[in-house]
Amino acid sequence: MTYKDIKEAMCALSQAAREVEDIYIENGGEVTEETEAREAEIAAIEDLLDGEGIDSLGRWLKAKEDEKQAIKNEKAKIAQMEKACDKTIEFIKVTIGQVLRRTGKEKVKGTLYSFAQYTSSKTSADKEVLKALYEDKVQEALTAAHIPPYIGVTLTASSTKAAEFGVVEGDEDLFSTETTETCKFTKPRNVKEA
Repeated sequence: MTYKDIKEAMCALSQAAREVEDIYIENGGEVTEETEAREAEIAAIEDLLDGEGIDSLGRWLKAKEDEKQAIKNEKAKIAQMEKACDKTIEFIKVTIGQVLRRTGKEKVKGTLYSFAQYTSSKTSADKEVLKALYEDKVQEALTAAHIPPYIGVTLTASSTKAAEFGVVEGDEDLFSTETTETCKFTKPRNVKEA
């Protein structure tokens, strides 16, 4: 049974219900052969919708849920593949950076590609330290401001803001910086289509 069949059956059910109601009104509520036939027609349509119609909609719903799960699985696999590419890219850059340092060259330029030594530094917040230092204070502030318990706040710490404004006393262990000897990579530009 298709969606169109189901819609048609629902319309037929509504129409049959109106018609039998009109017949009952016309004959003062008396049960007749015509009303019994209409009631049987309504029951048959309801059985069709309750049985085959529901199963058909159930199969459609299951197929869509399966499709959604397949898409989620594919998306997760693609994200995993992307992460693996990122790690390989970083490994290649670190290796090129090491080659440049060992050969004593700041830059090398080929016909198509060029590389230059580069020290990458990444500063990040230690989430456990952040939680230990500020979770209770934030909770107290929320309670004092009469914020309902079902409203939540996520603690974050910005290394950019810390560099801009400085770190207050006691927060020295909050941020850590990791440096990596890598390289800058220049490649041919993408050709613009006319």
